[in-house]
Amino acid sequence: MYTILVVDDDEDLFEALNFTLSQSHYQIIQAKDGAEAVSKALELHPDLILLDIMMPNVDGLTACRKIKTTEETKDIPTIMLTAKDGVKDVAAAFQAGANDYIVKPFIMGQVLGKINEFLRTEKGEKEELHS
Repeated sequence: MYTILVVDDDEDLFEALNFTLSQSHYQIIQAKDGAEAVSKALELHPDLILLDIMMPNVDGLTACRKIKTTEETKDIPTIMLTAKDGVKDVAAAFQAGANDYIVKPFIMGQVLGKINEFLRTEKGEKEELHS
């Protein structure tokens, strides 16, 4: 079972993601800000991170940079899930190390499709290495 770290301070959004992703047999971990995201990523090594940009304390871009520049977590696929839809926002996310970017409000199937795509690719690469 894959583990997904969902980082967002919006409890309603977390509950919706938790419900949908749990139905798809993913284990969900919650973090409510960027500092908690970095801590949980280091401690738990999730298979994928869904990360909001606008959060209290440490924002998502700062958290993404930290996750992507730390040896133990740098290869975890990270999808920004945010209301920020400007070209500069998208560019900043990719510069911080994000692997993908989805704008809120989103279609749950789009998020699920992206997650499946990243985890299938990651699993395929791991199997290839062990062949």
